[in-house]
Amino acid sequence: MLEIQLHFISAVFIFVSGVVPIYLTLKLKHNLRKLTLILTIFILTHAIFHITGFFGLRFLAEGVFEPLSVAVLIFFGIAFCGLTGTSKMSMRNLAIIWSPAILFLIIMSNITIILLFVALGIFVWLAARSKNIRSFQFQMSIFLIVWILGEITGSLQDSGIVLFPTLQADIGLEIHTASMVFFSIMLWLRFYYSERSGKRMIEDLDLDATLR
Repeated sequence: MLEIQLHFISAVFIFVSGVVPIYLTLKLKHNLRKLTLILTIFILTHAIFHITGFFGLRFLAEGVFEPLSVAVLIFFGIAFCGLTGTSKMSMRNLAIIWSPAILFLIIMSNITIILLFVALGIFVWLAARSKNIRSFQFQMSIFLIVWILGEITGSLQDSGIVLFPTLQADIGLEIHTASMVFFSIMLWLRFYYSERSGKRMIEDLDLDATLR
């Protein structure tokens, strides 16, 4: 598939997935609203990455909006830590600690892959604590693993280390698109079952945790 087509498909699925956290941001209150708002910002920022990629603005897409979206996802993971009771630090203190690190990473090459591994580390740790393969944390880890595979494959292909057949010329972006499809389906299924069962969409959240 052409690169612009893959960006278009990814943009559609990421926008569709954004409906869920936008709705929850309007519906929920206090800490949970802040958590879903951060997730919404991640989705919208990543959607801009695909839109700029669709219009051929590759430097702006891959050099700015993709790493920025992953940085927001990392912040979401940190916020998630606070709401699962795994951190007693306020979000303001965590932001102060992480801001210099994120700024340093942004000026490095292959920043997106580095940031993705940071995000993966956070969610794998959360998934290990939950001890449940059906948890939101575990599913986010799978999403990030697929995304990382796409980034690594794309980097190997761009550098000429690995050559793929003509029909798989955009294999890295194809894997990336698959991760966006997985993310969208995951959010909608979790939303559907939470509405149907009356249970929380994200398990293990501490409603009394402080998110400032």
